[in-house]
Amino acid sequence: MTRNLFLTGRVMCGKSTLIKQEVTPFLGDVGGYFVQRLLCSGENHGFKMVEIANSEDYILEKETSSIHEEKDLVVYLSDNGFWECGIKTFETTGVDILERSYRSRKKIVLMDELGRAEEYAPRFRQMVETLLNAQIFVLGVLKKEANMFLDVIRERDDLLVIDLDTWDYQDAVKMVRDFLSEA
Repeated sequence: MTRNLFLTGRVMCGKSTLIKQEVTPFLGDVGGYFVQRLLCSGENHGFKMVEIANSEDYILEKETSSIHEEKDLVVYLSDNGFWECGIKTFETTGVDILERSYRSRKKIVLMDELGRAEEYAPRFRQMVETLLNAQIFVLGVLKKEANMFLDVIRERDDLLVIDLDTWDYQDAVKMVRDFLSEA
């Protein structure tokens, strides 16, 4: 029985959309977070961490008038035009969300997504490891790139990674459904 299931694949291939579609009926049993794309005039200006609460708030993209009006940013386009990481978001909000999910005995913890910035967030990395080792089901997305944080996760033998670039999409949907049903 796989307790840890992650999707990976190229940008915008439908990883988070698949998870949202399949996990929505189970939201009462799900804790964790998703990363919401923030658009300003239709252009991507950042991503923020949002705690899973209900289907009304589970919105993968949000139009905003200014990135400065948002909190819990994980990656954002700075005023000087460079992408910046919000490490503090992982170390505070991220750790709080994951700890709350664990303490409230949620059956499934969502981590959508894990990527590059987390390498520099030791408390967050430790909490991810704790949950992956716990008797809890973890569902998430792994950014499709190599770094020490992601590579250590991929090397675990108690984890299944579904690459949407190589798997048949309907087979991937079935695997996620089976995983959620088992949880």
